[in-house]
Amino acid sequence: MKKWIGKLFLPFLELLLLPSLIIAARNFIEVNHSPDVFQPAHLVELMFTFETYKTFFGAVHPLHALGWGIIGFTLLSSTFNLFGPTEQTKYVQSESYGSHGTARWQTEKEMKKFYYEEDERGWFLGDTEPGDYQLHKKYAVHSIENAGKLNAQVNIVGPPGSIKTTGFIYPNIFHIAKVYEKSNEHADLIITDPKSELFVNTAKYLEEKGYEVRVLDFIHLKYGDQINPLEFITEEKELMEIAEGFVSAVHFAKKGSKSTTSDPIWQNGEALLLGALIGFVKQKYPNEPTFEKVSKILTSRDLRDPELAEHLFKDNGITGAAKELYDRFLLLEDKVRSGVLAGLAVNLTLFAIDGIKSLTSKTTLDIKKFGAKKDKPIALFIFMPDSDLTFSPIINTIITILLKQLYKTAYLYNNKLANPVYLILEEAANIGKIPELPERLGTMRGRRIYPMMVWQSLAQMKERYGDAWEDMLSNCDTRIYLGVNDQFTAEYVSKTIGKTTIRTQGVSSQRKKSFMDSDSKSLSYSYHERPLLFPDEVVRFDNDKFIMMQRSRNPVQMYKIQYKYWIEDQRICEEYPVHTLPTFRDTENHSEKPQNTIDSSENFKEDETNVASEIDIDVNWDELLNESGEEKSYQYK
Repeated sequence: MKKWIGKLFLPFLELLLLPSLIIAARNFIEVNHSPDVFQPAHLVELMFTFETYKTFFGAVHPLHALGWGIIGFTLLSSTFNLFGPTEQTKYVQSESYGSHGTARWQTEKEMKKFYYEEDERGWFLGDTEPGDYQLHKKYAVHSIENAGKLNAQVNIVGPPGSIKTTGFIYPNIFHIAKVYEKSNEHADLIITDPKSELFVNTAKYLEEKGYEVRVLDFIHLKYGDQINPLEFITEEKELMEIAEGFVSAVHFAKKGSKSTTSDPIWQNGEALLLGALIGFVKQKYPNEPTFEKVSKILTSRDLRDPELAEHLFKDNGITGAAKELYDRFLLLEDKVRSGVLAGLAVNLTLFAIDGIKSLTSKTTLDIKKFGAKKDKPIALFIFMPDSDLTFSPIINTIITILLKQLYKTAYLYNNKLANPVYLILEEAANIGKIPELPERLGTMRGRRIYPMMVWQSLAQMKERYGDAWEDMLSNCDTRIYLGVNDQFTAEYVSKTIGKTTIRTQGVSSQRKKSFMDSDSKSLSYSYHERPLLFPDEVVRFDNDKFIMMQRSRNPVQMYKIQYKYWIEDQRICEEYPVHTLPTFRDTENHSEKPQNTIDSSENFKEDETNVASEIDIDVNWDELLNESGEEKSYQYK
């Protein structure tokens, strides 16, 4: 309002004074030539007389025309200053000009096209409008069969409080079960479940949708299924892969303690020995190879005594990769070998825990069913502590075995699973470094394995996988940021989201020098480069929204849709209390032990150095002989 008053004051003043002055001037020139016509009292009288203005604007006269011109010029000048180019309070984004960058956010029309109009089989994302999750509402989805031919591998980053679980994990579990119910195929689910809350709040719904819900319990160590991961090792190369994943997870779980060293020789040595011992029990006890047996062999006199250790594998007929790994272990210096033995013995102490021994002693869950043709889909929840990494090595081993088995199953169906498998790795960092995961991300799409990895930050991802973290990220066509707290992630997002072109305004002005002058102003424009979001803006991004970047598309900002299970009228299903699950004892007679698929390449026989007596394990040697009395020949398949 002040701006309007300031700009229109001079034209108003001229309209008030000029008619009176010009009429007075005409009277002076044309009538009496008396200066009294310019007396203030006379001018005021003319100013407030309607006839003055009627004469001024209604009669044509040179003096009138002069007054019109003055008033017109002032009015036009003031109008131009009022409605013409004005000083901007903010830069203008000009990505279409594009001189310094073309990054921009997707429009609502683009989001509707990409995420609302395609097949709903895929990952739930969010919505263009705020709201709470409702089962029957249509939301944005990253479709498996999308027009952009993007893969379905998703990497999610979100610190605590960024609505990861309630805004992404819960809705995705419900969404997948719902959309595949009407499909001609099933979708299996493998979910890591910190605190077991995901199971509690979704299991009933999954059962309603026809799912067979299974549990591996690393929290209470007594509920659900059992799995002996060593039963699923079928190739020699898997010995070292499983060993490396286990040892890496152990060392990460202990990171920061005084017992952990940065020298890789200890970690490599432990992996070498563990791989050899796994191969040992696979060949020596093909019907019951367990980590507990590995642990007992490790602490036996056969390994502690250097002379006995020298001949342990040879005397027990162990061949192939296991023997080669062990021979390399023996090449280590005595001091190093002793340290590796002690270190691995300590790292395998978790198998002294009764619950872990029971959980890994047998198999009641046949993982060969995942992705295969079957009557009912399977949803597997892997309970794991969210604040304790003690059991992360065995969880790492199980996840590794699961991934390998999915590839083996896919091979049976022309390298493509009969049914898709969605893998939700909540708190992926707590699992440790999964062997070959960076490489497998490049081939999962073809196998119909769709992973979603959830991290608290990119720095956390980098810490787990080292230089491979960027390769992993590049293999995920969908990257979602629910929130950012650390500088590393903020700078990475700012850099990868792109730069845009902005137009800025330069203003120079000259104040009026006299009463009759008006202010003069000149405006200039220039174009500059700017990140679509600076790092500090990434950190301050609205917590109700998330940022999504996809290959070949502009970035998206979309609303998180939260499942508020704690509100009674928003609950989709009743809770499934964990304590109502069957315990290990309840499942003893319901095992789903897979067929034996692994052997050694040469015969073996019991002799004086046989480790069975040392570790007090009953072995029925008659089972290892054919009816003819000849010893069996075992080979890795």
